Amino acid sequence: MTSCAKYSKSDTVLCLIVVILICFTGIVGHDLWTPDEPRVAAASLAMSRTGDVVIPSLAGTPFVEKPPLYFAFSALMIKVFGPLFGNVGAVRLGSAFLGLGVLLLTFLIGRHLGGQRVGVLSAVFLACMEGFVENFHWIRVDAALAFFVAGSVYCLLKVFREDRYAYAPWAGICIAGSFLAKGLVGPVLTAIPWFILFLERIILRKRENVRLPRFFMQNILILLFVSAFCALWIIPFYFKGGASLWHEWFWVNHIERFTGAAAAKGHVILGNPFYYVEYLISYAFPWTPLVFLWFVYVIRKAVGKRHVDPDTWFLLSWGVLTLILLTNAATKRAIYLLPVLPAYAIMAALGICSGTPKWFGILGKFWVCLSLFLISLFTFCPLFTRIFPSKIPSGVLTALSRFGAYQVLSFTGLVACLVLIFRYRKRLKPETILIFVTGVLYMTLLGMPVSAIDREKSMEKDIKAFVSRIPETDRGRVAGVDLNETTLGCLYFYGGMDIPQVTDREKIEDILGGRDDRFDSLILNTRHRKGKEDRPPIDLPCRIIEKTITGGNRVLYLIEGDKKTTAGFREDTDNTQHFSGQ
Repeated sequence: MTSCAKYSKSDTVLCLIVVILICFTGIVGHDLWTPDEPRVAAASLAMSRTGDVVIPSLAGTPFVEKPPLYFAFSALMIKVFGPLFGNVGAVRLGSAFLGLGVLLLTFLIGRHLGGQRVGVLSAVFLACMEGFVENFHWIRVDAALAFFVAGSVYCLLKVFREDRYAYAPWAGICIAGSFLAKGLVGPVLTAIPWFILFLERIILRKRENVRLPRFFMQNILILLFVSAFCALWIIPFYFKGGASLWHEWFWVNHIERFTGAAAAKGHVILGNPFYYVEYLISYAFPWTPLVFLWFVYVIRKAVGKRHVDPDTWFLLSWGVLTLILLTNAATKRAIYLLPVLPAYAIMAALGICSGTPKWFGILGKFWVCLSLFLISLFTFCPLFTRIFPSKIPSGVLTALSRFGAYQVLSFTGLVACLVLIFRYRKRLKPETILIFVTGVLYMTLLGMPVSAIDREKSMEKDIKAFVSRIPETDRGRVAGVDLNETTLGCLYFYGGMDIPQVTDREKIEDILGGRDDRFDSLILNTRHRKGKEDRPPIDLPCRIIEKTITGGNRVLYLIEGDKKTTAGFREDTDNTQHFSGQ
């Protein structure tokens, strides 16, 4: 495979600055965003309080959609960094640390496949990819999955390519970690590079003098460590959770989601063979042209020399076979690309090292100009907010109209970009300037724009106000009706309320009729629809005790039966209504 010359010290330092800026800008200072963050953060907070690392919980009930590794790691982050950065910042900081780990492993894999410069470029290209920036600033278990998949690939390369026996246990631990992060999908994703390297050693065993007994013992050792570390959780989970929870975790969340039978879990998209190809274009942005350039280079090499070296075959097979596997699953989400994104970052690095055509230079200059324009636009945004469309929410507009620390940071970055371009461009490699400008653009977007959007999406203030108007003595007597995981997570994370769910109509009628021994009020939620009257999604006589509209246009109601007293609650919402349901 092509090997590039080493990167200079100045190029490497600038790239390192970019990586740090991207990974840590915007980590602290904005709230939980839907759809995934509230439930994951709530499960992590609950684990930090209960110490139960076997069965995660959400609103007091088992949350077995994912194994507990990411929740346990986030719980540790809350305990260590929560007092400094708040619980939200602490959990999101955990994702940033996992992101740094993925970048380090990508550097190591890239260096193994193409040399030092390819390693550096692979890590920095990945750090600047839209898919990486989005998902490692988000509270999702996929951050841990991506880290352990990358770790397993690196360790497998050391075992099979360099015959490093000591890396076999670490390969097993990383594969087990991918399982404990997100279930069976982890080992399945790691099985692809494992199978490629296994097959390669079998085919080349004579030429490379492979000792088969030692080779098979390495594989057995990996399997033993995978089994042992997975069993550390599987056995306690089965005996503590019982057969019903095991069925929910194993069968519903793995087999049925893969086949599409678990439609209630969402994200079921049948067919669409180009689903992940379309998302890869955006996830690898702005380096997508370099990925396609590498594919062209590989095709030309295969046609011209009729030979492709093992490194190229490994990278090509890892990237393409993973896409094929994901495409054949019924459940599809763009985020599932995250664990294989390092492969495409390495492809982009090799693409630029294989010799970039003139059109890429023109495209690069266009991207630099566009990035500088966007950085300038958001840096000086407060000067132009008067001409912004009136449709922009008032909270967002207010945040955009104020100068603050983020403007100072982006202005500093803008000046640094201009200095590099006009004074040091001859001393630096062209891709270094491109990387630095792209990094400053992401830093700018993760600053003030994200802070402004947070004004609209934040649910903390509304949820706390809603819960505060429920007397503490009555909070244990509140149940929920058809509350989604986002609402349950927010009520626990911000209000400290574990809301039991009730689904039986007779039970709901007893609660509203004052005949239930445990509950005397209900919380319901629906969507706020402009121009239409909001109403609780229930067809029984009830009285609205509290109502609030929170981030994402979610409407929360606290209701009681129409004949019950409202003592202890605000009197100005004492209105009896009979709703026909939705």
